[in-house]
Amino acid sequence: MPLWSTVDAQGTLRQTGAPPAESRPFLQATGLLLPPLISELHQSFHAWQVAGLAPGPVTLERLWITPAGGLSVRFADGEHPRALPPVGAHAGLAAWLVLLDKWVETFVVVARARSVWTPGELAGALSFTTPSLLPATLMQTPPDNWEQVAIALARAVAEGPLPGTPTNRHWSK
Repeated sequence: MPLWSTVDAQGTLRQTGAPPAESRPFLQATGLLLPPLISELHQSFHAWQVAGLAPGPVTLERLWITPAGGLSVRFADGEHPRALPPVGAHAGLAAWLVLLDKWVETFVVVARARSVWTPGELAGALSFTTPSLLPATLMQTPPDNWEQVAIALARAVAEGPLPGTPTNRHWSK
């Protein structure tokens, strides 16, 4: 039986035998991917790192999202979240950014990521933003965008931390 795993803002792992209420597979929820939701999804993905857990391969068929930006990961029979590998969350973060960039403008993905991860964490992800280190199924999903994500990450790292506190006050549907 598959298992859906979510990490809340306090770093608590929650597992259920069914997807969380209101969640949909990533591909069925791409219409929700507006800038404020990207910020919430980044926070949800970051919660895994804070909890010291790896969500496993970042692939479309495993990710479910809610309209509020909740993220859950579907694990196949017998699989469970594991501790972060020795390289930390960098490989997963690289895949996460490349995946989001397939549906959202690179600027939005990286700008919103800068409000969650430090320049050092983004630099670590940059090291894994290459076809040989990204999940094969992710690389087979068009468009071929890893290079534009790598360039945007490099610029963000060079610019350093964002000044001020990011808000969504300028955003409207």
